[in-house]
Amino acid sequence: MKNVVLFLLISFSVFSQEIHIESKMNETKFENALKNFEGYTYYSFDFVTAETSSLHIEIIEKEYVNGKLVKEISCFNSNKMPVDTSNERIPFTILAKSNSDINYRIQYQFYDFINLYRNHDLKREDRYAFKIFINEAQKFTFNQKYLFSAIVKPIKIDENTFRNCDFAKEMDKYDQWYEIFGIDRYFIYEIKFY
Repeated sequence: MKNVVLFLLISFSVFSQEIHIESKMNETKFENALKNFEGYTYYSFDFVTAETSSLHIEIIEKEYVNGKLVKEISCFNSNKMPVDTSNERIPFTILAKSNSDINYRIQYQFYDFINLYRNHDLKREDRYAFKIFINEAQKFTFNQKYLFSAIVKPIKIDENTFRNCDFAKEMDKYDQWYEIFGIDRYFIYEIKFY
């Protein structure tokens, strides 16, 4: 009986451990202004869990067109790396920018030595932008998928008038953004911890 109770307590503590974010954003006012002027999106933070746990991640990209999922790929899975990435802390940096009239580029850098680049061919007039959906107050658990980030566009109202959508309000329904906001094409990135 003691062994069963001990096993249940250990299992509960492993599955109840949380992952949280520790921000490393300490940019100056000038750096912040330059980033905005040049059109870069930049984030730097760590995903952290208890010292006794190892933390692995998977990043999944999904493309939606006219309300239908047309592509889903696992962009990165730390469990499939040729080197051991087990750690209780994952340093994470994001850079995103429209680097031409028709190309939007994202760089996810993690473990301080892995760079994941994603390029999206888009129409300039659609004004796509990078959105992040995680924050420092959020807690994550193992074996759950979370909406991490997205490449989305505002709704065009008139020739030079656009309306931004309240994506954060409907973030749990990101597979329904076509019906909710009328967005015909967008890209979602999910993150899973294990």
